[in-house]
Amino acid sequence: MKFTVIIFALLLSQNTFGQITHLLKGKVTDKDGKGLPHATIKTGENGTISDVNGEFRISLTNGSHEIRVSSIGFINQTHTLTIPDQKEISFILEEDVQRLNEVVVSATRTSRSIENIPLPVSVIKAEEIEKIGALRLDEVLLEQAGMQIVSDHGTGLQMQGLSSDYILFLIDGEPIIGRTAGTLDLSRLAVDNIERIEVIKGPASSLYGSEAMAGVVNIITKKPKEGFSTSIRARYRTFQTSDLNTTVGYASPKSSASIFFNRVGSNGYDLNEETLSQTIPEYSGYTFNPKFAYKFSDKVNLSINSRLYTENQENVAELTVNEEELLMQDKGKRSDWNLMPTLEIKLKENHHLQLRGYHTAYKTETQLINNKDQSIYENSYFDQFFNRLELQYDWYINEENITTIGFGATNEQVKATNYEDIDEFKANYAFLQYQWIPSDRFNMILGGRFDHHNAYASRFSPKLAAGYQINNWITMQASFGGGYKSPDFRQLILNFTNPVAGYTVIGSTIVQDRMEELTEQGQIETVFIDPATIETIKAESSIAYNLGFDLTPGKKSKISFNFFRNEISNLIDTAPIARKTNGQNVFSYFNFDEVITQGVDVKGDYKLLPNLNFSLGYQYLDSKNIEDINKIKNGEIFKRDPATNRTQKVTLEDYGGLVNRSRHSGNAKLFYINNRYNFDMSLRTIYRGKWGVGDANGNGIIDSDNEYADGYILLNLAVNKQLFSWITIESGINNILDVTNSFEPSLPGRIWYGGINIKLSQKNK
Repeated sequence: MKFTVIIFALLLSQNTFGQITHLLKGKVTDKDGKGLPHATIKTGENGTISDVNGEFRISLTNGSHEIRVSSIGFINQTHTLTIPDQKEISFILEEDVQRLNEVVVSATRTSRSIENIPLPVSVIKAEEIEKIGALRLDEVLLEQAGMQIVSDHGTGLQMQGLSSDYILFLIDGEPIIGRTAGTLDLSRLAVDNIERIEVIKGPASSLYGSEAMAGVVNIITKKPKEGFSTSIRARYRTFQTSDLNTTVGYASPKSSASIFFNRVGSNGYDLNEETLSQTIPEYSGYTFNPKFAYKFSDKVNLSINSRLYTENQENVAELTVNEEELLMQDKGKRSDWNLMPTLEIKLKENHHLQLRGYHTAYKTETQLINNKDQSIYENSYFDQFFNRLELQYDWYINEENITTIGFGATNEQVKATNYEDIDEFKANYAFLQYQWIPSDRFNMILGGRFDHHNAYASRFSPKLAAGYQINNWITMQASFGGGYKSPDFRQLILNFTNPVAGYTVIGSTIVQDRMEELTEQGQIETVFIDPATIETIKAESSIAYNLGFDLTPGKKSKISFNFFRNEISNLIDTAPIARKTNGQNVFSYFNFDEVITQGVDVKGDYKLLPNLNFSLGYQYLDSKNIEDINKIKNGEIFKRDPATNRTQKVTLEDYGGLVNRSRHSGNAKLFYINNRYNFDMSLRTIYRGKWGVGDANGNGIIDSDNEYADGYILLNLAVNKQLFSWITIESGINNILDVTNSFEPSLPGRIWYGGINIKLSQKNK
């Protein structure tokens, strides 16, 4: 009897009568051999998802099976095989040209196609960056629909009417630190090692936390191709501007390594001949970007990315000190480095784990040296350190459901000349996201993030988005999200007095003690606001709504509309709290009630010919401070009519909105490719309407013609000629119309350039 039971159990365990299972190994790639991650493999009721390298394993019983493979942006493929005769299989999927095939990671932190992301997302590919001849990131973003480059403490970006303070910039998913008065200077970021740029408009705090209140710009750097490869690119521009890039890389099935180097230098330029100082000083900058990746097994991958940037500037300053005119050498240095180790573990077929570390530092040093005796008039520095550890778990439940959970901790420290000692921020956070894709017509994202900060109240940032394909050529997207931005060290503990102008700026946490010191020193003449009544500033928060429509009325055309509205509470701004005996003011930081930015982005693409493409973009922006609007409605704001010299009430029609925002902006692009003679050409134009620059009549708002900067139109031309499969000659003219604007220092006039681009690899020998 016992013997019979044992035999029966063995038979069951081996799934007799044709039910013995075998492990089938496979890989899903595109036509270039690149593995496709998260492709779905199905056979009957059984199924799995490919890993980050496109590889998969699936258990099948003896017999014939029909396997169906699908990946977003590619044509589905079906294959019939017999088990156990076949133990390995590979699928090469072709792109579905009728569907959007850009795959992005920033919007959901998982690889998804744009068509299955119900958010305002755009992708700027390396091919476009290369064709327009851009040197730095600001030149690339300047030519994108719905984005404006503004010069405010550096060259920053504005999206949906929100400034660089509220936009999170990432390199390979990790934040870039080092802001000047809230603005991240985009001119310090080289672009020749960029694979693509992913832009998410609208609050992304549900995934990324503070600073993502307006959106996210994620720079994805290039990975080396299989075998050995190298490239050299050199360009020369007006103002003796030179740019040199070189990349060396190697990749095999198990490992890859690459090194990118960039050197940029310029003599600078001057837009104001009445001053000795140059508008853009002479500078030289160096970028060094090593990357390494190793595949320990089918389930474990390690990658280590690093970056180093250093820059030197030299200028001349003319200062008046004690009624004496002095010439100064203005020398500046800045640098930043980061290290990003990432460990990816495939726990099971549909369970992925990522452990990410991030360590970065940003440093600046400035010296003013008296030319008369070479003494140091002023020496200042700024050191910022940021560390983060994050764990992310992705569960690909099936083709329709994806769940993402993450936990992390950050530590940030600042030490600077104008700050009180060393200060530190610590934060812990957790985020949860659920993606539901029940059909090709409908998809939804639901998520939120909880942040616990050592200096501020805890925050929860929600996100809800959904997309629906109404018919074959109309798709609708709608999203709602909450964002927040915690105050930075500058707004809390800054203690700065300009040595030349004499004004003082004090952070909100130290304003009372510092004002007592200034009063005891006899430097305060009049107090506008009692320092004892000034509260520590609160974190800003926002609610955003986006409603978009994507139209494809024909195979040759695409049109997209995105209506947006951002409501910001507790906006942080500066205001004078006292007047000093030297006639200058003392400033501190305050929260203001509510600001609204709203409008619409429109983008259209049309293929005029198979090798000629035209695109057009436009943004209408309405920005306003609700407190100002209420005062105007109540008849509390006045201005003087210059024609009659009579005082009159300001109307809503007079109100110009927030400073440095253009109501109308847009761009147009014409790209032509000639395959017969191997050259391409692009003609691009950028339009920015007039914008407010400051209050000239003293009523606190923008409402008079003399308070605006004139709008402008830029026209850029680029031509690239391929001589061989591995060498390309570049040439072009930026700002053909020779436009300058005293309120926009990034416009020096007409710029000519030329260059050469050499790419070598094992494929082209």
